[in-house]
Amino acid sequence: MVIIIFFISGHVDAGKSTLMGHLLYLLGHVNKRTMHKYEQESKKAGKASFAYAWVLDETGEERQRGVTMDVGMTKFETKSKVITLMDAPGHKDFIPNMITGAAQADVAILVVDASRGEFEAGFEAGGQTREHALLVRSLGVTQLAVVVNKMDQVNWQEERFREVTSKLGHFLKQAGFKDSDVYYIPTSGLSGENLAKKSEIGELTSWYKGPCLIDQIDSFKAPQRSVDKPFRLCSSDVFKDQGSGFCVTGKIEAGYIQTGDRLVVMPPNETCTVKGITLHDEAVDWAAAGDHVSLTLTGVDIIKIK
Repeated sequence: MVIIIFFISGHVDAGKSTLMGHLLYLLGHVNKRTMHKYEQESKKAGKASFAYAWVLDETGEERQRGVTMDVGMTKFETKSKVITLMDAPGHKDFIPNMITGAAQADVAILVVDASRGEFEAGFEAGGQTREHALLVRSLGVTQLAVVVNKMDQVNWQEERFREVTSKLGHFLKQAGFKDSDVYYIPTSGLSGENLAKKSEIGELTSWYKGPCLIDQIDSFKAPQRSVDKPFRLCSSDVFKDQGSGFCVTGKIEAGYIQTGDRLVVMPPNETCTVKGITLHDEAVDWAAAGDHVSLTLTGVDIIKIK
């Protein structure tokens, strides 16, 4: 199985968390009982439409404010790939968190709101759609799926879909994306249409013949991994664990790592030992380029690592 790190970006309120939360539910990663609990809790909080977003927005503050603030991470599998999914904040106040996620991505999903006025607000000056697209491209992402979300709000109109994709297409080309590496998928995150299986809604199938979202994710080209090069990991977070060591998280850019290996930390140029490796919340003996891991380190002071 090929491992791909996916990054979800887009303007605030484009429906990123709801879209991915609903996809994870349809793929069986969230059971019915848990989903029912989220529905009841979100109704009680007066945010009934946010139930699927709560699958990824786990903190109290994120749920209270109705916006993603930190990069949420989860894993799922398609027919041929293991996907690490990073759900980024769309609000401009949390751009640094968004960059942390984008820097580790292989491919990206850009979510836009098809509703009239909402797409324009995200795309025009001051909106995050352009900024996020430019950021993911400048951080090395070349393959992009553009999810035109909330299509049910515009009655699945082909005309509106073409209008949105035409405007975006011109901009993405200027940003450095090749037309052949950008794919457009009409969806509704709230109703779940065209996410895990092809939609059967007549208004959409009459003009859209392309794949659903999960099929598009499965068809992305696998990135080349530098497993045979020296080990390199750029840290995205550092935190204390329960034991004597501390943890460093990040994506392995090159090489591979095993428990017991000794590493050099730069720039302080100090040596440390890998006491444990965690991949997708499971302890493993080794990991390689492309994996997003958490390493437990000993032998160096936590303040030396940024």
